[in-house]
Amino acid sequence: TGNSWAGQDCAFHAVKTGIISGANLKSLLKEIDYYLHLSKTYKNANVKNHILKSRETVSLLIDNGEATGIEEKAVFGGSSDKGKNVLEAFFFYHQAFQAYWSGYTDQCRYYSEKHLSVSSQEVRGIRMQVEFYHALN
Repeated sequence: TGNSWAGQDCAFHAVKTGIISGANLKSLLKEIDYYLHLSKTYKNANVKNHILKSRETVSLLIDNGEATGIEEKAVFGGSSDKGKNVLEAFFFYHQAFQAYWSGYTDQCRYYSEKHLSVSSQEVRGIRMQVEFYHALN
């Protein structure tokens, strides 16, 4: 046996890295669906919400969610103060990322600013990426 939480955390980081690095989106979507299945099996709501939000982003990038979207959506809220900031930063990051690649400049700027207002050192790498998107818009 192993630590299922650590494995799910690694899955989350693998998905995040795949999105940022430009992995094949259809392959990444299959990988995300597998991780989503595991998150339901192991009942880790935080990882499940992170993976659902990542899945929404990949689906949007593939076909605007038309054929690849699912009904289940991530739910962010009800966490501790520190955990809430991390979840909010993650949510705003994905909203900014989606808006940037969809061509919505104002939305990208709005969510970038929201992300930068709640992000911390824990999300330093993502923060730099958001600052880059914010500067482009």
